[in-house]
Amino acid sequence: MSRKALGFLLLGWVWAQKACEACGIDALCLGKCAYERLLAESTPRGQAEAYLLLAHAWLRGGFTEGVPRLVHEALRRISPPESLFYHGQALLAQAHYALGRPDSAIFLYEKIATEAQAYPFLVGRCYLALGSHYAGSEPLRAQGYAAQAVEKAEAVQHPILQALAYNQLSFLVAASDIERAIQYAQKALEVLGKPAAFHLLLEPAERVRPAVVANLASLYAERGRWGEAEKLYQQALAEARGDSVAIGQALLGLSQLYLAQRKLNEAQRLLAQARGVYARLPYSLRREWLRTQASLAIAQGKLKEALNLYERLVEEAERQSITQQNERIAQLSVLSGLEAREAELKALQEQRRRERLLYGLIGIFGLLFLGGLGYALAQARRRAREERTFRETIAAQAQRIEEQARALERQNEELVRISETLAEALSTLQESHSAARRLQRAILPNLERFFPGIAVYYEPMQEVGGDFYTMAADPFSKRLLLVVGDCTGHGVSGAILAGIFAATAQNLFLQNPNQTPQALLQRLRQALDVVLRGEVTEGHLKMREGADLAVAIVDFPQQKVLFGLAGRPVWVYDRRQGFRELPGGRRGIDSFTTPEYEFPAYEEPLTEDRIFYFFTDGLTDVLNPEGKKLGIKALRALGDDPAFVASSPQKQLKKVVETIKNWQGKAPPNDDVTLLIVPAEALLAYGRARLKALI
Repeated sequence: MSRKALGFLLLGWVWAQKACEACGIDALCLGKCAYERLLAESTPRGQAEAYLLLAHAWLRGGFTEGVPRLVHEALRRISPPESLFYHGQALLAQAHYALGRPDSAIFLYEKIATEAQAYPFLVGRCYLALGSHYAGSEPLRAQGYAAQAVEKAEAVQHPILQALAYNQLSFLVAASDIERAIQYAQKALEVLGKPAAFHLLLEPAERVRPAVVANLASLYAERGRWGEAEKLYQQALAEARGDSVAIGQALLGLSQLYLAQRKLNEAQRLLAQARGVYARLPYSLRREWLRTQASLAIAQGKLKEALNLYERLVEEAERQSITQQNERIAQLSVLSGLEAREAELKALQEQRRRERLLYGLIGIFGLLFLGGLGYALAQARRRAREERTFRETIAAQAQRIEEQARALERQNEELVRISETLAEALSTLQESHSAARRLQRAILPNLERFFPGIAVYYEPMQEVGGDFYTMAADPFSKRLLLVVGDCTGHGVSGAILAGIFAATAQNLFLQNPNQTPQALLQRLRQALDVVLRGEVTEGHLKMREGADLAVAIVDFPQQKVLFGLAGRPVWVYDRRQGFRELPGGRRGIDSFTTPEYEFPAYEEPLTEDRIFYFFTDGLTDVLNPEGKKLGIKALRALGDDPAFVASSPQKQLKKVVETIKNWQGKAPPNDDVTLLIVPAEALLAYGRARLKALI
């Protein structure tokens, strides 16, 4: 190649590379202009080099459909055993993979690995591609290819090829020998530190390094070396530089690491950050992202969200199966071309039939047309050879299609097994959820049976919730305990905490029924510090869970109701003063409530003209479809309506429920809701019936 031609070649390549980064159309135009001038004066080998370089530019710039045509133009100008010929075939195999034709790509890689033994770099590159292809379906075969890739990479001493080979071998042996996998990954990271020449068939070192670092981090995490794994994941994330797959792998691995360490908030943040690249990830990473998100939801007690994620995972698997089947059918149709070949064979047979008729007529006049007879015999032999060649080609392709159909059937069986496993997991989760709902409903007392005339509304956000209400009566002191609370969290975790609070409050009251509600709240705080294993720091407890409570102790002999409030207010209505609010104070029972804090206390006479309203914040925090809260003013407006206060507690409850449902519309619930409307006359009736009328 002349110096001038080489200059045009390099200039066109640089233009194409720069333009590919900004605009693929510019890459086509500029690269084409440079290479047209080169092709006018270059040798056949120089022309082949130009076509292959332009094909690389198109492949990197996203013009994959045109790559096979350019490569075939290059291969017409050279032939084996030149290394450039096998380089072109390897580039063509890459294009087939990018275009969704893995069978054609594997055929070319196997052919190069067999014929190009004189070029260990190309053979090692092909072994890498074959190992990646068989990693999912035939791991032992893939491990063999990876080992051969390592051998060829060591022979040529190319750092990037060595790193890729060691990293692939590390990934494949991790399932059986984790320590050996770590050694291979460390070796891959070590060789990447050496200077490496850029090669068109390999990714640059800065794009290979994040994948190697992420793989080593995952191996460290599997061995429990979490500190080292976290540092490596952070390093891989910092070096990804816009590579969506590398960023997705690093974020997913780091979130799984935090999930294993129970750092749920950090894991949630990273999974949310991964949503930005989710659509650009391959199916395997999207599947792993959904599984990790579901595990996090279960750890957080969000069982409904976990169910939705598992259903989405099943849908993704089914959609992927359908896509693979359609692509496989399309590939087989393109590769085989059976319909076109069969039509050509039929045309050939029809032509032979006509030729035999013609040859018969010629045979009658053989003596006169000896030259024509010889020509006919030669044509018959040529047609027979062509027909035999066509039949052999069709038979080989039919056998290949049959093998691929068997492989597809095995894949379908595996997908069916995975779907059945996921369906069984969903069924188990749903059964557990239903059992938790039945248990919580059984624990909550039937207040309407004990106090005819009161109204109760209880609606958890999920099947079970953190709101609760309970009661306890002491016949000796003639006192009655009534507690309404809102615990931290929702779902199963909130329900468990609600059961602990309810049972502890009952036990503490029955131990000393004559205590004040304030004393009961302080003792409840101390008892739950022991139960929930809180820590005392700087003079006060530190609990991760808590609750807002409204405690009422009805003293029948003295005909009064004593209130102790921890973060929840109580409304009182009487005919003279109308609605009044007993404020709940600044603190509930949680890590910020110090021993010196005094819970607000109130005393109300137990007269028949009073009605007491207990409720949790879910009643006022109901969101409408626009995200706005109902608020306290809407409920106070109901209290200002004379028709409302004159109605029975059951009708009042019905009116409140209609108000919140109309406000909520089609918006999903956002909190547990509890409302108790307790008229004093219902409490007095209970006292007369159950406490021997000693009031």
